[in-house]
Amino acid sequence: MAPAKPMGHSQREGSTSLPDLKLQKSASAPSVRSSQASQLPRLLGKEKSEKSVRDAKEKEPRPARPERPAEKAIPESEVDVNRKMRRELLEVLSNPSIRSIAAKYYQEVSGKGRLGFRDLRTVLKALNKHLGLPLPATPVAEQLFKRFDFNGDGDLSFDEFFELFVTSLRRVAFDRSVLLGREVFVTQEPGKVWDVYQRVKTLGEGSFGSAHLGKHKRTKEERVVKVVMKSQAKLPVEDIEKEIMVLRQVDHPHIIRLHEWYEGSSKIYLVMDAIKGGTLREALLSFQREGQPVAEAWSRRVAQQVLQAMAYCHGMRIIHKDLKDENVMLLKGSELLEPFVVIIDLGVSEMFSSSDPHGKCVGGTPMTMAPEVWDSNFGPKCDVWSVGCLLFEMLTGSLPFVARSMSRKDWQALHRLGPDWRKDLLSGVKTSTLSRKMCQEMLTYSDRERPSMVQCLQHKWFAAQEDALGAVDVEQLKPLQDFAQETAMRRAVIMEVASKLPIERAERIAKVFEKLDENQDGGISLEEMQHMFNNMGLKDKALQSKAFQALDINGDGVLSFSEFAAGVLTVFHDLLEERFLELFRRYDLDCDGMLSRAELEGFLQKVLPLTSRSVQQSPGDAITKLFGKVEVISFEELRTQLLPSTLKKRK
Repeated sequence: MAPAKPMGHSQREGSTSLPDLKLQKSASAPSVRSSQASQLPRLLGKEKSEKSVRDAKEKEPRPARPERPAEKAIPESEVDVNRKMRRELLEVLSNPSIRSIAAKYYQEVSGKGRLGFRDLRTVLKALNKHLGLPLPATPVAEQLFKRFDFNGDGDLSFDEFFELFVTSLRRVAFDRSVLLGREVFVTQEPGKVWDVYQRVKTLGEGSFGSAHLGKHKRTKEERVVKVVMKSQAKLPVEDIEKEIMVLRQVDHPHIIRLHEWYEGSSKIYLVMDAIKGGTLREALLSFQREGQPVAEAWSRRVAQQVLQAMAYCHGMRIIHKDLKDENVMLLKGSELLEPFVVIIDLGVSEMFSSSDPHGKCVGGTPMTMAPEVWDSNFGPKCDVWSVGCLLFEMLTGSLPFVARSMSRKDWQALHRLGPDWRKDLLSGVKTSTLSRKMCQEMLTYSDRERPSMVQCLQHKWFAAQEDALGAVDVEQLKPLQDFAQETAMRRAVIMEVASKLPIERAERIAKVFEKLDENQDGGISLEEMQHMFNNMGLKDKALQSKAFQALDINGDGVLSFSEFAAGVLTVFHDLLEERFLELFRRYDLDCDGMLSRAELEGFLQKVLPLTSRSVQQSPGDAITKLFGKVEVISFEELRTQLLPSTLKKRK
C-alpha cells in the first residue's frame, strides 16, 4: 500500500501533523519561483510567440461573475489599480528571469556599465510608470543611492543596482497601505517568536530549517512555527519570502492559513495553523491497518474539497505543482464520517501571468507529477493530474504510476499507458463507473484534453447535493442583514477576529461557505448571497445589496472566506465572544486583564486600515473618538464598544 518515498519527503513525529515544510531540497526537483511575468515580453523587447498566444487562449478562465450593481462600483484608483500593481510586482519578484528584467532597465540608461545618481532617477521614473512603484523625493532617492553604493565610488554596478531593484519591489509588495482584506492582518510581528510562543515539541528538522509545535503564552492557542534559515545565496527572491507572498493572498477554508511571521538575524519564523488530523497518506494507511473500508462517499468528499481549493488557487493564478498525499491533511482524523481537508506546502508553487500561463521549471514529486511537468512546459492543469493520482490512490489503495528510475521517458511511458484498474481495491469493492470515469479524465495524458479544476467539479460524480445548508438552520442567518448596520470600526474588528480564526474553529462556517459558493470558485458573489436571502424570505434587494457591500471589505464584488466568516460570526455569537477574548489577550501584554492606552493603540493599529478606504486616522485619534481620554480599559468595556450591537441585544 505505501508508495515509494517521494522527493522532498520530511519526517513527522507525534500525533500532531504539520504542513510539509520543504525543509529539505532535492537537486533533481528544485523549488521554482514562477512562470513568465506579464511585464517580461515588453521589458525584454520581445513579442509574444505564436505558441504563447495560443496557450493563453487555451487557459481556462475563472467562471464569469454576475455584473456588480451600479451602486457597488469602486473607483479604479482605490481598489483595482492597487490590486493590479501588487499582482505585477509579485509576478516580477517570482520570475526566474528577474535579473534579465533588471538588466533591461539598467542597460537602457547606464553608461559604460555604471549607473550614476541622475541615471537612477531615470530608472525610478520608468519603474513608476511600468510597475507603479512610488517615485521617491530627491533626498530619499539620494539616501537610497548611497545605501546601495556598497563600495562608495559614486556609481552603481549592476549587482548593486539589482539589490536596489529587488529591495524596492519587495518593500512595496509588503506595504500594508496597499493591502486589502485578510492580508492586512497577516503581518510581520516585532520582537522574538519564542517570547510570544512556548516551544512544545519539535515536529521535524532538515537542512533548511525546522518545524515546531508552539503554544501562545497568553492565549494558550497551538500553532505550528516553521523556522527557516536565511539563504546565503543571492537569489532573485528567497523561497520563504515567496511563500509568504503567496500565503498572504490566498483566503480559502481548505488552504493552510499563515497568521503572522517573525524575522531574526539569521532565521525567519512562519506561524501557521496546527492541523492535527494527519496526512491523507496516514489516513489511508490507518484504514488499511484497522481493516476498515474506505467508503467512496468519503473519497468523493476529500476529492471535492481538494478540487475546490485548487480551483480557487487557479483563479488566483497560482499553481501548486506538488500535490501529493502528504500535502493534503485532515483537520480531525480519518475516523470522521465527514472529512475536512486542508492543502499545505505552497512553498514550491508558482504564480503565472495572464499573458503566459505556463511554468518552465521541473519540480514536484514523481509519483504525482504530470507528464508535461517533466517537459518543463506546464500550466494549471498539471494540478488536475496530481489530484487524479490522489483520487486513484483513495479508490484503489495504491498510486497509479511508480517507475523504477528517475528517467523522464520511463515515467512518461507509464503515463501514456494509463493507470491499471485491475489492482486490488483497498475497500474490497469495485469503484463506481462515475468515479472511475472522472479519474480517467483527470489522468488524460494531454493537458489540452484534460479537464480544468472547475470542469472536474461539474462532473456527474458530484451531482448528488444535499438540500440543507448543513451547519446552521437558515433562520439563524437572519442576523447577517444586521451586519450592514454596524459601524465600520465594529466590522473591521470582526474582520480581524475572522482573519485569526484557527481552521479547526472555523469548520462550521466553512461548511456554510461551501454551500453558498454555488459555482465553487472559492468566493461568494452577490447573486449567490441573494439566493440565500431569498430562501430565507428576506427579499428586499436594497437590503441584500447593503449587507453584501458591508461584508465585501476589499470592494472586489466577491466575498472571500474571511469576509464571509466576519459576517457569519455574528450568528455564532459564542464563537465570536471566545475569539474576541483571545484577541484581547494577545494585546494585554502584562496579562492584568486591562488594556493600557499603548496596548489599545496596538490593538487598533491592525483594524484602522479597513475602517475607511480614503480617510487616514491615527490610533490615538480613534481612541479619543471612541473612548475619550481613557488611560486603561477592561475587556467588558472594550466588548461593549466594539462587538456588534445586535449581538448584545440578543444576549
